[in-house]
Amino acid sequence: MSGRVHLAEWVSAGHPDRLADAIAERCVEHALAHDPDALVGIEVAVHRKTVFVDGRIAAGANGPGAPEDFLPELCRGAYRAAGFGGRWSPAPEDLVVLHDLCVGPLVPDERSIRPFSDDQNVVVGYACGDERTEYLPAAHWLARKLGERVSAWRTREAADRFGPDFKLLPVLEEHRLPGGGTRWNWRRLVLSIQHAPGLSYREQYGALGPLVEKTLSEFEAVLPGAGTSFTSAALHLNGAGDFSCGGPEGDNGLSGKKLVVDHYGPSVPIGGGAIFGKDPHKVDRRGAKRAREKAIELVKGGAREARVTLAWAPGETEPFVAEAETRDAAGVWRIV
Repeated sequence: MSGRVHLAEWVSAGHPDRLADAIAERCVEHALAHDPDALVGIEVAVHRKTVFVDGRIAAGANGPGAPEDFLPELCRGAYRAAGFGGRWSPAPEDLVVLHDLCVGPLVPDERSIRPFSDDQNVVVGYACGDERTEYLPAAHWLARKLGERVSAWRTREAADRFGPDFKLLPVLEEHRLPGGGTRWNWRRLVLSIQHAPGLSYREQYGALGPLVEKTLSEFEAVLPGAGTSFTSAALHLNGAGDFSCGGPEGDNGLSGKKLVVDHYGPSVPIGGGAIFGKDPHKVDRRGAKRAREKAIELVKGGAREARVTLAWAPGETEPFVAEAETRDAAGVWRIV
């Protein structure tokens, strides 16, 4: 009998949307290095060799510097860190960086109101009761762990054959065992990964199949069945065909598009907005962190799962809505 289906996604640093997120985050870090009260709210778009950044960065008494002085190298650094250069285009030194940024100091009295919310916002924090999965949904945690392993392997051993742009989607069934406990069975692992021109399916499966099997076997103790139930038949690799043109050369990207990946996966409502490209004072970011911390507290207190919903109005320091739901061992949700 089929069990409950769990699925999630993970996206590599070389995916165009993730490149845009990384540039946005580097801009935030640059501003905070100048001023811990810096105000940052930006968006980033990438396509082929072009990067475009818009929004506002305000920091210190004189500002964070001219965008022409700091922005190109921040962008190039994000591309280098993701693995672009050499055979994988675009090369960081070839980037064309454009912007429409409002850059300068914090205006008078702006610093004093930074602790107040400057926008309305709804956020949802979630946690489930397994410290080994970092209190995250099992498929969501597994997707991230597997993606990180594939990324590290590619960088270390296979950067000549596989590119920096890839994504994966695990689909597992959860089976509750009669004597207690859970077993996880695989339905499918979808993996789309950029590769060198002419690299055959045989070579792709020959490299990635054993890597995935070995990695999953290491997680067997955390998710029983996730390692032993996986076979090569479950691996759906580059199903759309040739993927030799990847990254911004093959698609456009925009910051803030991977909201479900950034939060808890498709089974949990997220509320809120984008995290990357916003300073830590902004409620989208601060509120999401606070809601998550409260959910973990409830799980550590004995709940099997917890959802915490917070809502802010502009000009307030505390949420005007704060609601928590917990799920007990019997599977019953209650408002607490």
